[in-house]
Amino acid sequence: MQYRIGEFSKMAKVSVKTLRYYDEVGLLKPERIDGWNKYKL
Repeated sequence: MQYRIGEFSKMAKVSVKTLRYYDEVGLLKPERIDGWNKYKL
């Protein structure tokens, strides 16, 4: 199942900003990024 970054942040109790930082440093990558609206899934 895929979740948008905001949905996942609520479930994991981590801010969206933190998840984006994790993506930037390679700690936690999104499964995919939607090509149309750039949502991280």
